[in-house]
Amino acid sequence: MRSGMANVKNVAALLVGILALGLINSSASAAESTLHTVLKRGKLLVGTTFDSPPTGSLDAQGNVVGYAPDLARYIAKRLGVELEFVQITAATRVPLLQTGRIDVEIAITTPQKARNEVVDFTLAHMWDDGVLLVSQGASLKPADYKTPTTTIGGTQGNGFVENWKAEYPEAKFKLYREEPEVVIALKNGQVDAYLVNAFTGSRFAKSQGLAITEPWKRSENAFMVRQDDSKWRNWLNWALQRMWIEKTIHKLYAKWYGFEPNFKMGDNGQIQQRVEIIGKTDDPWQALPPGFLDTLFGDKSYTLN
Repeated sequence: MRSGMANVKNVAALLVGILALGLINSSASAAESTLHTVLKRGKLLVGTTFDSPPTGSLDAQGNVVGYAPDLARYIAKRLGVELEFVQITAATRVPLLQTGRIDVEIAITTPQKARNEVVDFTLAHMWDDGVLLVSQGASLKPADYKTPTTTIGGTQGNGFVENWKAEYPEAKFKLYREEPEVVIALKNGQVDAYLVNAFTGSRFAKSQGLAITEPWKRSENAFMVRQDDSKWRNWLNWALQRMWIEKTIHKLYAKWYGFEPNFKMGDNGQIQQRVEIIGKTDDPWQALPPGFLDTLFGDKSYTLN
């Protein structure tokens, strides 16, 4: 009888051990950094916008071009992997990231508390001014649009919307999925102004015969990554700071926006100490092939991927 009970206990202990081992292996697998996943896969999946020049868009031949895609091309080359772009919108970017369809979003997304509850962000790779896109002849003073009778248009998930609400809780909004929808609503009189970043606002003002107000807010934009993946976030932060030291960001910014950055990189403008030193682990940093930077800074950088 004792022998039977001992056997039962041994089997139970064995099962517990197997289950525990399975949980450990499962936990280890689930906790694998995106950095390691990208290196094993041999490909970096980058979410970016296809309709927001000069940040990210498609040219007439369907090539993905812009400031953000060029950042991605540089990063993929430093990782030594291939690159694939995935189109994102304000509504799809977080789900695509959370489900693993993209490894990182490189676009114009502003870090904020609500987003930090579900995703994480790197250091800012650019800063942008918030403006209102309005009809020609309308007031260019942002304060004139803070009235209870004014309807403000915006895209879903736009951080400027929450900032505007914080400053003026009585504001009325109509939100749309895509940028062109808001522009159409503005031109049709369905909204009185479109809350947008300065680069996008300037583009639509020029192409649609509209105008932009004076800046009312300055906003940072950063890479968006999955939560609690410090190895991946750290590596991207190192990459951004190295690109800043090398002046790669300066040259790409000037290439696409027409002037060098009017902001600083790092925490309060302070680059991390010795960030240029390549680490012994979790810090892939491949040498760039001859001619890579010349092509990246030229008008055919889309050929690099």
